[in-house]
Amino acid sequence: MPEKKSAGESFAGNVMKYSVATYLGFAITGLALIVKGLLPAEVLGAPVTFMTYTATVMNLGILGLDQTLLRFYHEPPAGAEPRQLFAACTRMSVVFMLVLGAVCSLFAARPMAVAFGFGADGQGLVPLLFVNAALYMLVRYLNVLLRLENDLKAYTAETLWMQGCFNLIYLLPGFFTSNVYLLAMAAIISFGVVVIAFGYKYRSAFFSPLPAEKFGGIAKVAVPYGIALAPAQILFSLSSGICLSFVGNECGESAQGLFAFGYSLAQLVTAIQAGFSTYWGPYVYAHYREEQERIGRVHDVLNLLIFGFFCVLVMFEDIVFLIFPNKKECLTIFPLLMLAVVFNILCEGTVYGNSIARKPWHDTIGIGIGALSNLGLCAAFVPRFGMTGAAFALAASNGLAFLYRSVTGQMYYRTIPSFAKTISGFLLAFAVTAAGTLLWQHFVLKFVLTGAVLFIYCTLYRAQLLKLWNMGLGILRGLLKK
Repeated sequence: MPEKKSAGESFAGNVMKYSVATYLGFAITGLALIVKGLLPAEVLGAPVTFMTYTATVMNLGILGLDQTLLRFYHEPPAGAEPRQLFAACTRMSVVFMLVLGAVCSLFAARPMAVAFGFGADGQGLVPLLFVNAALYMLVRYLNVLLRLENDLKAYTAETLWMQGCFNLIYLLPGFFTSNVYLLAMAAIISFGVVVIAFGYKYRSAFFSPLPAEKFGGIAKVAVPYGIALAPAQILFSLSSGICLSFVGNECGESAQGLFAFGYSLAQLVTAIQAGFSTYWGPYVYAHYREEQERIGRVHDVLNLLIFGFFCVLVMFEDIVFLIFPNKKECLTIFPLLMLAVVFNILCEGTVYGNSIARKPWHDTIGIGIGALSNLGLCAAFVPRFGMTGAAFALAASNGLAFLYRSVTGQMYYRTIPSFAKTISGFLLAFAVTAAGTLLWQHFVLKFVLTGAVLFIYCTLYRAQLLKLWNMGLGILRGLLKK
């Protein structure tokens, strides 16, 4: 008789299924990081900025309807079928993106190019930016559909292609040319290939029959919900773009490229979170009534993993910059950039209360606070402190956004079992950031201090560490029996 899996092992197994694409994609991210390390900093800045603003424009054009799709796919409004909800959301987003792109390209290309850090002669990039964003938007919709319909193989393949397009493929021409227009075209072609390949397979979903009365009923629910969330998505993706623009305009292309490389390296921390969040969001919405205790336990485990990985990266960051000595200047800002990323990741365990209570404007307000403070801090510190000022601005603004969203989220649905433990973890994270930033030239001292903090983390979260160990052994035993 086969041994019955524990609830924890079953949950972890489900998470791992939807994390396969992310962990395979980690290889793509690693390869992209190597490519960024090899490319000259002055070549790297403009295309990375172009792709950063691609994400921002995509989140603007999608109107938050991808989040509507996630929330209501299994409870579609107006008596519609799930695929009719998908068709309505994609059609509304495509029309809006076409209108927005045409207006901005015709009447605002030059000021947008200057604001984005492309320079006054980069206005030709603006229409390409909207084309790239529109294709990325369709890729995103397909990704959500594949996840919701549990087409695991197609979801994994499409996610890997999407990660390759967003992180790697557009950079490859940089070994042969520094022309940002050619790099932008590489991005557009790569996203186009994914849309054609997977869109053809799921064309019936895009073109589902949608009577006017059902479309109207869907729009009445979907648009207000999505628009309430859209500013949060837009401002969230805008944060790093603001920093890149300030660094590019104040410090030049080389510094812009160095900042882009450092931020890409810092986002390695997201390897732990990305696949997890794919499974976690739908799980929380489906089980928040009866699984609050488990959701709280998962929060603690996520904290342990993220804080631990953060410490390890700071401990060994010097090795990365030995491999890429031309990017060594990033050592001074790397811990601050990682702290900024950590704040974003840990929202995964603290802010779902706002969505559960159907008060998504709290997320919008929180991220708005972060974006505005980022803009103000960049204006104050980048002219004086350069890349370090931008890194500080990003970390501080993300921290403010995290604080507001988490406090409001916990008001409506508590996911933090111990506030004291969570606050202690953050104080230790600040200590690691200070050590990494101030002692960047003293590897041994920084290594010892960060290692001591990691030991304290493991002691603080020893119950979660033991739980992870036992679950890992259980999964391993199950694999060996097969």
